[in-house]
Amino acid sequence: MPKNGVEFNLKTSLLKDKKIILGVTGSISAVESVRLIHELRRHGAEVFPIITESAKRIIHPYSLEYASGKRVVEELTGAIEHVRLVEDSDLFLIAPSTANTISKISLGIDDSTVTSVFSNALGKIPVVVVPAMHINMYTNPIIRKNIEVLKSYGVILLDPQIEEEKAKIADYRLIAAKVIRVLNTELKGKKIFVIGGSSYENIDDVRVISNNSTGETSIDIATMAYYMGADVNLILGNVTVEVPPFLKYEKFTNLESLVGMIDLIKKSDAVIVPAALSDFTTNKIGGKIPTDKPFSMTLKPTPKFLKRLREKYKGVIVGFKAEYGVSKKDLVSRAKKRMSEYSLDMIVANDLKDVKAGHTKVIVIRGRKETEMEGDKLEVAGRILKLLP
Repeated sequence: MPKNGVEFNLKTSLLKDKKIILGVTGSISAVESVRLIHELRRHGAEVFPIITESAKRIIHPYSLEYASGKRVVEELTGAIEHVRLVEDSDLFLIAPSTANTISKISLGIDDSTVTSVFSNALGKIPVVVVPAMHINMYTNPIIRKNIEVLKSYGVILLDPQIEEEKAKIADYRLIAAKVIRVLNTELKGKKIFVIGGSSYENIDDVRVISNNSTGETSIDIATMAYYMGADVNLILGNVTVEVPPFLKYEKFTNLESLVGMIDLIKKSDAVIVPAALSDFTTNKIGGKIPTDKPFSMTLKPTPKFLKRLREKYKGVIVGFKAEYGVSKKDLVSRAKKRMSEYSLDMIVANDLKDVKAGHTKVIVIRGRKETEMEGDKLEVAGRILKLLP
C-alpha cells in the first residue's frame, strides 16, 4: 500500500493537526467510509480507521488503508493499544454505526475493536456516532432508548437520512462538517444571518429584473460560519451553486419579501449581506407582455435594504461593495462611502475582475483598518469571519 495514501488539495485547514479515529461497523453503508475519509483529509485531518469483523465482510481494510494512508486496526491485542490510540487522538467517529453497536456501547459492552475504543474514549475525547440501519430498527423503542442513553453521556448523534424504508447514513459532507464544528468553536454561541444570491423584481408574470450572482460567496461564508461553531441562518435569493446538505436555508424573491424578514433577521449577533440585490423595480403588469410590438417601462429605485435593516437592528452588519475595473483607491473610497451611508460595522470590497471560479481578492474595511485578502473563496470567507467585531 502507498505509505501516505491518496493526496488531496485542501478545502480548508480547519482539521489541520487533528487526529480522527474512524470506527467502521457492519452496515452496508460501510462502503461510504472511503469517501468520508477523503472528505476529512481534505480539511487537513489524519484519519485512523478501525474496522469490526462484520464490516470486513462489506469493505476490505485495504480500501480504508489506501484512503487514509494509515494502518487499519482490525483487532486489539491489549488494553494499552487502544488507550494510547485515544490519548493521541482528538475525536472518535463511528460511521456507520449499526443498531448492534449502538446497543452495545450504550450498555458498556466491550467485545470488538470499535466498542473497546469507545469504552476508552467516552469522557476523554468527543464521540460522534452516525447510525445506519433499516427504519424498523431505527424506530424500535429499545434502540431509541439506547440512543438517548448515549446522548445523556455526551455522545453526539447525527440523524440518518430516511429513504426507502431505511435509515441511511448521513451525507459524508454533513458528517465531516459536524466533526469540524465539534473541533472548532471560535464562533460558538454566535447567531449569524447570511443573506445571499440575487433578488428579482417582476416586470410581468414571466419576466424579471435581476442581477448576475451565483450566490457562492454567501454559501462559502455560511459554510465557514457553521464550521466555526456559529448558529447559522442562511437566506437565499436566486443561486446557481449547490447548497451543502448541512446548511438549512429560507428563500426570498424581491426586496419587499426580504424587508419583510427583518424582524426575524434582527434576532442575531451579526448579519452578513453579500447578496446582489436589485437596485430598480417597476410597476408589474399582469400576464405576459406581448412581444409583437415595442414596449417601454419606467424603472424606479428599490428600497435600500441595508438602510432599512439598520433602522431596526443595532447589531453587527457586514456589507459588500462590488465594482468592476476601478483603481484600489476608488474601490476603497466607494466602500467607505457605503459603509458610512448605511452605518455598517464592516464592509468587504472587491473588483469583480479579480474574481474567478473558486478564487477571490477582497479588501475588508473595519473602522480605520484595511485588510487585503486573496485566495480560495472558502479560505477567504473564514478570514473575513475572524474579523467580525
